[in-house]
Formats: sequence, C-alpha cells, structure tokens
Amino acid sequence: MKPFTKRTTYLPLVLILLFINSCSSSNGKDQKISNLNPFRFQFKLKSIPKELKGERISYTLTFYSCSDIQASDCYSPVSKKTYNVTKPLQALSDQINFQESIPNQWTHLSIRLEGIEKVYGKYSPGHNPFWVQNSDSYLKNSNITHEFTFVSQENLIPDRKQEELASKFAPILVFHKDKKYLPTNIEKYADFFQSKEYTLPNKDIRRKSLGETTWNYVEFPDLRESGKQTHLYYHVRYAKSTVSGTQDIALPGFRDNGNYWYDFGNGDMVISYWIWYDWNEGPTKFGNIHQGDLESYALLVSKEGKPKRILLTGHDHILLDTDFRNINSIKNHPILYVAKGNMGSDGGNPTSAYGGYTVKLHAGNALFNYISDPWDVFPSFDPENSILIIPKDVSDKDLTSVKIGSGIIDTSKQTSEDSEFENQYVSTRYVDARKMIKQRIERLVAWEEPGWVGLPADKDPDGHHKVDTRLSSFFRFQGRLGKHPRSDLRIRELHQYGESPENAPFKTNIEQHYTFESPKSERSHTDREGNYGPKFIGNDSTPQK
Repeated sequence: MKPFTKRTTYLPLVLILLFINSCSSSNGKDQKISNLNPFRFQFKLKSIPKELKGERISYTLTFYSCSDIQASDCYSPVSKKTYNVTKPLQALSDQINFQESIPNQWTHLSIRLEGIEKVYGKYSPGHNPFWVQNSDSYLKNSNITHEFTFVSQENLIPDRKQEELASKFAPILVFHKDKKYLPTNIEKYADFFQSKEYTLPNKDIRRKSLGETTWNYVEFPDLRESGKQTHLYYHVRYAKSTVSGTQDIALPGFRDNGNYWYDFGNGDMVISYWIWYDWNEGPTKFGNIHQGDLESYALLVSKEGKPKRILLTGHDHILLDTDFRNINSIKNHPILYVAKGNMGSDGGNPTSAYGGYTVKLHAGNALFNYISDPWDVFPSFDPENSILIIPKDVSDKDLTSVKIGSGIIDTSKQTSEDSEFENQYVSTRYVDARKMIKQRIERLVAWEEPGWVGLPADKDPDGHHKVDTRLSSFFRFQGRLGKHPRSDLRIRELHQYGESPENAPFKTNIEQHYTFESPKSERSHTDREGNYGPKFIGNDSTPQK
C-alpha cells in the first residue's frame, strides 16, 4: 500500500484505514480493502450441544487469492479477521450479524467456527471451515450467510448389524506360500503405545494449509515372532457420509479427519476393512521398507445387505472400483490376493481381486526403475503354491470346489466345430482349496468413533461406546503407526525406508481417504506396466453361493 502524504486533509482517511487494519490480522499478500460496498455477514448456530454452554465462540474469516492452487503463495491469506462473540453460549441456538469491508481481490473464503474444542470429534458443526468461492453474484448481492448445525458423530447403525455385515463380507485372503509377513493384529502393541513427534517433510501440504510443522507417530518394538493371530478391523457407515474439508470448492489440505457426519441417504452402507501387517518389505529389496502396514478395502451394500460394489486401495491409489459380480466370492466372502515383490522381496502387501498376474511399478524415475525394477506379483489360486487365511464361518466343505473366473457360459455360441465355447471353459477353473488353509481370522474388531471412545451414548441405539482397553489408545490416536514415520533414502545401504501408515479409520494419506468414499464407478489403476482392473466381467451367476 502506497504511503500517504502528510497533508492534514488526509487525516480522516488515515484514521479510517488504521481502524480497519486494527480489526483484522493479515499475513502474506498485501491487498487493498474495498470500503465502498461492505459485505453483510450472518452466521447461525443450531442444535448447540449442552457441553458448549458457557463457552465463548468466535468466527474467523480468511480470504485467499488463489486462482492457481499449485502456486507457491496460494495459501498465504490476503486478509484474516476474527470476530469474537461477546456473550457466552447459553441457548440451543445463536446468531451474529455484522458488516465488514473485504479485499478487492479474493477467490476463496474460509469461515471457521472456533471455541468448540470441548465437542471436537463428538458433535460436528458441518464443514468447518466452511468455504465460499467468489463469483459475480456477490457484485449484485453482497451477503454471505451460513448456518452451522451440530449433529452427533455417533454411528447410528446398531453394533449387531455392523458386526453381522462385517462378518458376512470378511475376505478370503490368498498369499504366496513363502510370504513372510502375514497379517496379524495391533493389540499386541498396546503395552508399548507412546506417542512421539516427528518433523513433517517440507513438501507436506499441512505445512501450508494448517501451519503444522510436526506430526505424531508411535514406535513399536519388533514383535513379529509373537501375537500372530489375524484380526480384521472394520467400520460400517451410511454411504452418504461427509468429511469436513471435502467441499468441491475447498482448497486442498484442509480435510479434517476428526470432523465428519453421517446421513441415511437411500440406506446404502459402506463396510470399510483394514488388514494389519507388522512389516512392509517391498516391492523390491531396495525400497519402501517400513514398520506397520494397514491395507484397506471397502464394500458398498444396499440397506438389505446385498453387495453392490467393491473398492480396493494400495500404493496411494484406488486400485479397483468395480461391480461385486466382477470378482470371485464364496457365500459373499470376496477372494482377495496379496502380492509379494520381486527380487526376493516379501512385498508391500497390496490387495487385488484377481490372482496370477503382475504389475510393474514406477520407482520415481527411469534410473530407479532400472535399478530396483519394482513389481507387484500376485499369487494364483493354486494349492501347490499358495495359502489361505479364511473367516471362521467358511468351512472346509465350502472350499471343496472353488470357482475361479466368471463362470459364464454362453451356450448360444456353441457349435460342434467352434472352439470358442471350449475356451470359455478354460477361463473358469474349479479348485479344491481345502489343503490351502493356513489359518483363520480369529477376531473381527469394530473401529469405534474416536471422540466417543469409552463414553455413554447420546444418539447411539446401543447406549454405550465400550471399547477394549487395549484398543482405546489406537482408536483415539491421530498419526503414524511404526518406527518409520517418514521416508528416508539411504544410498549407501541401497534402501528406501518408507512412511509407516496413518492410523485408521479416517486417515490423512490419500490411500485411506478412498475408503471413506462410496465405491461408485468403474475405476482401476494402471502403472508402469500392467493394471489392477477386472480380469473378467461377471454376472449374477459368478458369485459362488
């Protein structure tokens, strides 16, 4: 802003500008403030939780000029103002009205409700911050209004129904018989749980969006030789669910995993699963070695519990999102394959709905591709070379003749001289898998809403939020699980120590964000060579009853 001359005729204008500046706190870009057409703001609070009675709240308006979200200075506010409500909250509703001049140039406005820490993770006020994008409509009607309505973050699906659905669709997991690190459980680390801090990498977007410079992690001892029982972690929710910060117009990096809410919608539900591995070693001997690994997949089911779609994630991607009929299953249990790596590596544990194929992965650049040449190598459904971990309700008899392939036979194309019909038989196999059983999933563990752990319920139909004491610390923890909280390339060792996984269920890394999506459209990931897409297209006859 240009300096003013010392002539006394400018004194009133100087005083006005000083007053405006004293009411705001700004950093970053220096922008002119428009005082010709003040904006009118109106904010309402509804269904205020009783825990907030007597609390003093405030509203922070942060304006950004960010036409290109990749720009280095995109996250530097052009103006930031905080309005404190003078009276403490006393009723179930509240509102504030005021006028204020705003920057001449802005693209995004975030409106953050503050002073509600007592109910964080328990009651959601909706998107917080709530985002507004500048448009021509504000030239005609300079009003910005928003209503924050609090809702309980409790899961209103009864525990029994959640457990029934999670058990119904628990996976049959297929591994190479020489796989070293099979899935286990995190409870065995309960006595060693101690949160620590590490410095966030410079490229981490939370440095720009949230001003965070450190993050949390838990370092575990090497206990891979004990506590080998396999537990499966799950969370069942309505498909129409929302996480704060996922507005289409929100700037990236403001996703708040502790602020989410559920809507019944059409009654469809998403069952998210997490599979815990003590160690990740792969996809080659050279890289991505880290303690702890949480691989995930999700199912979309109707309100009647009929499977509709399956979504598999890995390597920070959606690997597959497809119709449930396009995969093999036994009595609704999907058959899922876990890859090992190449060059003798045990692998990074990605999960696929198909076996007997490979995907060559990008190692970052051509040189690393040549040196490490990372692959995902998925096992076949083969009694001689593969093993199974199965749910408890799958019997040996169920595995007597397992259908592998679509099973679709089009008899209309059969002729005595045509070999096409015969080839369709070849594409589907029936395997006696009884000798493949290595072990069973010993326990299914429901992931409780973090803010409600151990508390009496408000809206939950079960009336409580009881949690195994060995799990309560994990359920509340936001951070990474394992002694490798950040990536570390050690050239002399020819090793890349990768990041330990973010804790479930609402993780901040990209991969686990997808498990909060509803499986919804045909998607699959293609890498350096190969893809994780469907290997066959099934129909109603494909799932094995």
